[in-house]
Amino acid sequence: MMGTALLSLLALLMQAQVASPQGLPELPLVVREGGWARYEAVASDGPARFVIKVGAPGRHQGKRGRWFELEVEVPSVGRTSVQFLVAGERFTADNLLLVRATAPGQKPRDTSGPFRDETSTRRQGRFLQKKTVTVSGKVLEVMEYSFPGGTTAEWSSAVPGFGLVSQGGENPFHLLAFGVGGDPWKDL
Repeated sequence: MMGTALLSLLALLMQAQVASPQGLPELPLVVREGGWARYEAVASDGPARFVIKVGAPGRHQGKRGRWFELEVEVPSVGRTSVQFLVAGERFTADNLLLVRATAPGQKPRDTSGPFRDETSTRRQGRFLQKKTVTVSGKVLEVMEYSFPGGTTAEWSSAVPGFGLVSQGGENPFHLLAFGVGGDPWKDL
């Protein structure tokens, strides 16, 4: 069951980022070591909260990258995470060097180059507008983009990790809070 939950978690992230199987939206990563962003996803069975954390630099098979972690609280299991070692400045299939799934009480499972066999196309969004939004009492300058398949994304250079403020479409989610250091799950 735990493997299924982690695969579902990975699928949630990938679906949230992919409007079609041909590629990922190309938005820049926001690298602030120790930075985090807490989100709420909207689902038919109720809201689900997750955190994206920026980790340390890493290496895999001679390539350098940066760790990004997707963490979610799973009822009756605890916090599970999927870590991504990403090379380059964007979260794309081509830049994903290693995926590590971690669950309480189990050994981490690594998958090297999980999308290397897939053909990817550049999925740069079409810029729609620049605006300001307030999240957790902080005013952010946000760029809104549209992607093929009906996905929209709001991105800000102030939000650590993927820089996402919100995403609309089939699997919508929005930013609740963000920061550098401290416990991203605090005040829940």
